Amino acid sequence: MSAWDFEHALLFTGHMIDVPGRKIERFPARAEAAAREAIKRSVHALVAAQSARTFVGIAGGASGGDLLFHEICFECRVPTLLRLALPVEQYIEASVAPAGGDWVGRFQALIERLGPDAVRVLDESVILPEALMGGGELNIWQRVNLLMVEEAIAIAPRRTLIALWDGKAGDGPGGTEHLVTKAPEFGIDVAPVIEMQGLFDPAQVPSS
Repeated sequence: MSAWDFEHALLFTGHMIDVPGRKIERFPARAEAAAREAIKRSVHALVAAQSARTFVGIAGGASGGDLLFHEICFECRVPTLLRLALPVEQYIEASVAPAGGDWVGRFQALIERLGPDAVRVLDESVILPEALMGGGELNIWQRVNLLMVEEAIAIAPRRTLIALWDGKAGDGPGGTEHLVTKAPEFGIDVAPVIEMQGLFDPAQVPSS
């Protein structure tokens, strides 16, 4: 019997929905439908092209890309693991609630559907290998990215990162740019990046 739990791990990283009033749009709420379709195409392409029989998705739970990825994997019958940089209520406050709308409800529904065995919170008890840490001090967002990398390496012989990214540095250390940069260093393939800026018209004025 294989030592691997799955044959192919699909990691995901992507932008959160913009908070109201963000000066430079990155993922406006009006781009949700287009982002969903783009992520779905990427997941479908990987699943259809591979001979692997068992896939697993690994992602955070932020509004926007993360939650869309979990929802799409559920539709595709790909189980997912939810990895959080903060305890649930703090995570909601930092990464889900600012988007408004129904995102908090969708996050809570995900937690309930996955159950406790599929949800892990990064805390002080989680020790990352030095090979991943690189000898530097990392913030919680960088550390949770590396936690997902470590887990993908441990549970599947094949790993691919799907990224919904604008190609730019983030608002702070960690996030999408960090994982896109680090993943190849640890033998993780990167699928063709879903270019965020191609999913909405920046000249479009949101309806009031």
